[in-house]
Amino acid sequence: MLFENKDVAVIDLTHGGIPLAQHIAKQAQSVTGIDIYGTVGGDILSGLEKDGIKTADKINTDIDLIVAPVHLDPALMPYSGDCTVITHHRAVGELIPGTPDGSLEKRIIEITGTGAKTSTATLLADMASRSMSVLSHTTRGVEYWQKGVPIKVHHGLSIAPGSILEALQHAADINPDLYIFEVSLGGTGAAELGIITSLDNEYTIAGGSSTSTRAKMQMVDYAKHGSTLLVNASVGQIDPPDDVKIITFSDTPGKGNVYMNDLHTGIRTINCESLDCGTIRFMPGSGYDPSSYSTAMVCAAAAACILDLGLWNIESTLLDFQGVHGRMRQVEWAGRKMVDNSNSGMNINSVGHALEYARNIAKTGNKLVLALGEEAKQVCEGLDPGDVSTFTIEHGSDVDDIILVGERMEGISGNNIHHADSLGRAIEMAESLTKENDIIISCIKCFR
Repeated sequence: MLFENKDVAVIDLTHGGIPLAQHIAKQAQSVTGIDIYGTVGGDILSGLEKDGIKTADKINTDIDLIVAPVHLDPALMPYSGDCTVITHHRAVGELIPGTPDGSLEKRIIEITGTGAKTSTATLLADMASRSMSVLSHTTRGVEYWQKGVPIKVHHGLSIAPGSILEALQHAADINPDLYIFEVSLGGTGAAELGIITSLDNEYTIAGGSSTSTRAKMQMVDYAKHGSTLLVNASVGQIDPPDDVKIITFSDTPGKGNVYMNDLHTGIRTINCESLDCGTIRFMPGSGYDPSSYSTAMVCAAAAACILDLGLWNIESTLLDFQGVHGRMRQVEWAGRKMVDNSNSGMNINSVGHALEYARNIAKTGNKLVLALGEEAKQVCEGLDPGDVSTFTIEHGSDVDDIILVGERMEGISGNNIHHADSLGRAIEMAESLTKENDIIISCIKCFR
């Protein structure tokens, strides 16, 4: 075992490091939790000490193994000497097979990417649950699925790799047939099926020393023997370990092993012939923007074919689908129409799609109000203020009012620009600026 008889330091107790330290302590000789940002409360640190886990703000004892997050700025990395350094992802992958019954690793799907993770996980959980029981952990929370219906088990966890261990603790009395985990910045190596939804809109991490793409490729680097990787065809050439199978998908006709066609009659098809799953046909429902879900739909369908879930379960899920909360979904709000696109994966490109969708459903005389920005305390990768400023300049005349959210947006001004300190306050302001049947476009990067 990787941690056995070792003195281990777990760096970053803010982003999933606490459950990691607690689980590693069951196997290691000693564990020291390093509160590198100094943000963990004293009561929590005292609790760890009572559990036999030492805490510190730096490494000050001899250590055999360091467990650090992939996004850690190298300037913050304590001197490691000659000891081995592994990522939080790798550590979780080592711990999952023994949690809780040793058979978990054969029933895991992990999903990473820069977009469409939650939507893909939700669609796939729905598809799978029509023939088996499913436990999913996503930004929606920990949910137990049966026959297409999710029951909330727990809410409020991040999708940092260490949170998988917490999710399993909250669902300890549930024994599902399948686990689906949404994971930020890569995979842990525990999955039977690893999915990369997209690597578009790359951004820098680790103090600018690395990129989101490099981190997410952990899904490939750590892939276990005999597993399958389902990868967006736009990713290009990848080099997986021996005996790991690669299947590609695309929302562009003819690209990838599995691909989507839009017949321009309202009917969409997904060609899964290469997986001996035939052709999936469905008519998207109303109340959401189908084009914003194309990646999730084709990716989930491809995964369902790999899992041999059956054509009927796939098609019926896509037919019944009504969008995912906070992801390009049209809802009624205080007599207004709201295009709800506030979620942790929201980016400036999706704001443009949301605006276009709102303009398409608007009628003559409808007022359009855009709430745009970030709740920075909730998400690791924020919304670039420069991109927001450019968007307000280019599209300010397309809406009646813009409400910007977040401290970093306070320097952006304009004739129709207002400011709010939270998503909730922005929606209140949008209500006050509109009347019944007007349209509110909600695009706040936040954890919901």
